[in-house]
Amino acid sequence: MLQFRTATFGAVLLSLVVLHGADLGGVPVLTVCQALHDSTRYGGRTVIIVGRSVGTSEGSWLDEDCGLDLTIEGHKYQTIISTAYVVSQFAPPPMKPQGFRWDKRLLKTVLSEVKKTTQLPPGARWYAVYGRLETAATRSFVLSDGRTATTRGYGHLSGAPAQVVAGKDCWLKLR
Repeated sequence: MLQFRTATFGAVLLSLVVLHGADLGGVPVLTVCQALHDSTRYGGRTVIIVGRSVGTSEGSWLDEDCGLDLTIEGHKYQTIISTAYVVSQFAPPPMKPQGFRWDKRLLKTVLSEVKKTTQLPPGARWYAVYGRLETAATRSFVLSDGRTATTRGYGHLSGAPAQVVAGKDCWLKLR
């Protein structure tokens, strides 16, 4: 029979959360870098992403300074996920299940990993966002005049390799 000391078990559990993401009621809880590192696995899925929220007049993003080098279809990206999207170009955001509760203890653990590499400048905040991760490198959509447009990337100037489609009630400010 295996026996673990509490401290050893806690360290092993934290390592699994950091390396593979955590899970909240079947929904993966990921850092920005985890989501982008394994974007084919999480693309199109409902996820919770933890990161630094930054907004400007040109959009809003979740990001993380983890040193991940992202080159997709020959285009280099920063480790950012757009949180602003054109409603008519994407399916509606997923709804949180009835009775959904944020696991603040789990989110705090994931956030502690983000904080190891990422600073919080003035005006930025830590957030967890419940939504669908969009990661298609190249995508097409129909314009209002009926023509089809093809683009790559998300957000302002298509500068992000992914976006999270989330409802207004799907954001949780973290400390």
